[in-house]
Amino acid sequence: MKPWEQDMLSYIRNQGVAVCLTAMVLQTAFADESQTDPFRPFPDQLAPSLFNEVEDKAFGGILEEEKALYYYVLKHLQETSLADQKQAAEFNLQQRRSEMKLFREHPEREFPVFLDLFKNSDRYKGRLVTLTGRVRKLMHYPAADDNQYGINTLYEAWMFTDDSQQNPTVVICTEVPPALKDGLPDGTDVIDHVTVTGYLFKMYVYNAQDTSRVAPLILAKQLEWNPRTVDEQGGRLFSQILAGTLIILIAGIAIAIWKASQRDKRFRDRRG
Repeated sequence: MKPWEQDMLSYIRNQGVAVCLTAMVLQTAFADESQTDPFRPFPDQLAPSLFNEVEDKAFGGILEEEKALYYYVLKHLQETSLADQKQAAEFNLQQRRSEMKLFREHPEREFPVFLDLFKNSDRYKGRLVTLTGRVRKLMHYPAADDNQYGINTLYEAWMFTDDSQQNPTVVICTEVPPALKDGLPDGTDVIDHVTVTGYLFKMYVYNAQDTSRVAPLILAKQLEWNPRTVDEQGGRLFSQILAGTLIILIAGIAIAIWKASQRDKRFRDRRG
């Protein structure tokens, strides 16, 4: 074989190796792309795989090896808009509904988010979710001094939804409305109409009387509280009083008419 032929053959071989390597890289890239989590439609939503090493139902709350991610998630939430978080949570909810025949066939049915989250926590872990309910306990305390993100204060709320019965969701956030900065308002042991959007970080173990129980631990940007105003409450009370008065009035008129008809009947009977 002539020298130039050997050079040509060597060149072709090198090009063939390069093409094979390129194909392998592209195949890997496409494989990774195909495995991209379908529940991450928005750039600001964290990948659920970040939470794979977080240990559920572990005694001791947030474990030492989980603290870095714990504060990272809180900082990430601070830096993204609540509107985007809610949009992503709604997308996740609709995806979850689409997986269940009952809710696909009956879109008007309200989805029991807490109940599904509690029973299928692996399905929600590391995903944004929105819950609405009542807060019965609210406290604040300093964040860990060694957190890297300048977070100073954490707020911890214990929320109960309509479908959770006596089972709480523990919410950790960095913002609350001004009226809640020092906890629940004076003279109040529960507030209603509270909404929170955040990531399910883990299933959290807490002590309840003589036993240990488990609650979802949600990391959120803030609590939203929409208390009903005195005017709204007063208007609702007035409507209820008015409706009650009308019912009594109608009943009274009906009774009076019936009595009158009975008197007329007796009078006619006597004349007959």
